[in-house]
Amino acid sequence: MTTNRPFFFSLGQVRKKKNFHILVDVMKNFPEYDLYISGQDHYEYAKEIRQRILDEKIKNIFLTGTIKNEEKVWLYKNCTAFLFPSTLEGFGLPVIEAMQFGRAVFSSNYTSLPEVCGGNAFIWDNFNPDYMTQVMKENLKNFYDDKKKIAMMKEHAFSFSYEKHIQQYIHIYKTLLKKEN
Repeated sequence: MTTNRPFFFSLGQVRKKKNFHILVDVMKNFPEYDLYISGQDHYEYAKEIRQRILDEKIKNIFLTGTIKNEEKVWLYKNCTAFLFPSTLEGFGLPVIEAMQFGRAVFSSNYTSLPEVCGGNAFIWDNFNPDYMTQVMKENLKNFYDDKKKIAMMKEHAFSFSYEKHIQQYIHIYKTLLKKEN
């Protein structure tokens, strides 16, 4: 699947709200890296991005479509960084998954993402490609040298679990039922 070059990874339905088109301009500033955008890509927006890649002769961006779980795990484990410029998220599970693999995460500051990232991601507060590039270059330089920061990030990410959230919902429902009686 990969070109054997260092790469960035992004994941999600390739829809306008995911804001992947912003990464096309960012990747022009990273000719030594590839970008793999994985997820359902049957939307018109994905066609627009593919056409732009063709028109602008960009050779380092690949829309993979839906991938198997094993491929997703491999991409998380091996990416240089996870990029998530989404403008509309209910939760933002991909950033948590990337953190669980100890990867540098760059995320937008929209909706729930800053809270979900919990100070463990590099947050873009605007979508100017030069600014985004600068944030990435400055923070990637030494990210993987700080083992303590990576350990804290993983601890934060693993604090999210379906079981924990189910138990919290059960507790809320029991509390509400007691108040009605």
